[in-house]
Amino acid sequence: MATVQVFDVGSSKAEQLQHMKYQNRATISMLGAKSKRLRRVVTPEDGPHCEDLLKRGRVYLRWLDTIEITPQLKMKATLPEMLQLITNKPELFYPQDMKASAQALYKKWEAENWGATTVVDEEEAAAEEVAPGNGQEMPMIQSPLPPSDHPIYGEQGIMHGIMVVRGPNGKMSYRLNPNVPARAAKIYGHNDIPIGSWFATRLVALHRGAHGSSVGGIAGSTETGAYSIVVSKAYNDLDDDQGDTLYYSGSNSHKNDNPYQSAPSSAGTNALKASLRTGRPVRVLRAGGPHSSKNNFWLPKCGIRYDGLYQVTGIRERKNTNGGLYEQFRLRREPGQTPLEDIRHMSPTSQQKRDLNRFLQGY
Repeated sequence: MATVQVFDVGSSKAEQLQHMKYQNRATISMLGAKSKRLRRVVTPEDGPHCEDLLKRGRVYLRWLDTIEITPQLKMKATLPEMLQLITNKPELFYPQDMKASAQALYKKWEAENWGATTVVDEEEAAAEEVAPGNGQEMPMIQSPLPPSDHPIYGEQGIMHGIMVVRGPNGKMSYRLNPNVPARAAKIYGHNDIPIGSWFATRLVALHRGAHGSSVGGIAGSTETGAYSIVVSKAYNDLDDDQGDTLYYSGSNSHKNDNPYQSAPSSAGTNALKASLRTGRPVRVLRAGGPHSSKNNFWLPKCGIRYDGLYQVTGIRERKNTNGGLYEQFRLRREPGQTPLEDIRHMSPTSQQKRDLNRFLQGY
């Protein structure tokens, strides 16, 4: 059975930050220091500790390529300095493949302005702000990869591109499979995703490039607009989903209790305001679950479905159950797309529902 080495790191920004701090100090800097003393690249033949450092360094750089960069991670984990340590210090000697990985990461994050305008879930950002200490070691584990013909995780399966990781304590988590490249989600328009496409989980939608967050309902840029949003039952009491017309509430709309002023706009809300300014289309996905379609006719009975492109055409204020004002956006579905009524009957298919049930039962 094929396996891959991964770190047992959670998905929270706080855990990611602790992992970065530790690996920068205990792996990347240590490799540099050893190479400086040797005046050459460290090799596995230099001993078990050196072999372990090389493994950890490569797995760490591969892991970095899977995270969503933020200005806080950039600053608190000193990521530019760490990458330049690998690429731009002539007195230090790193393997060429590590140099290439570091250069590619730096170039990618520079192009993204280190996440300066990217929408980040606010609870995650808050945890990131208070993450303590100088880093924490996360165990590296050998995780099995699913076979290509696996009915759920294989090439034709609903969880293709996802792998199951079991930590040392037996806890199970789901990760992007590093051997199955994910499609970039920071694209406006359909992103080559057929209308009516169905995804078993948000992580699968992230892997397919449909929605750029495995947690937040809004993915996008505060400058150029939202790439995608997810309509779910979490905002059923606030949103008004009429199918082709959608009134979608901004982030944190439940929390405000001020009847005279809306809560300060979150990054997600600002991304939708940018969509209103720029006119860029927004991918709309609808997420369902048990009983969700009873409250919203258009939600799928399970999983997440891509329902096409919408334009943000207006914004208004409404009051929540606390009496507080919140901002709500009007989106209209672009004409010429497959009718929602047809999509609702076609997606998900009976086979997809059966496979999801097998997945939920732990298959």
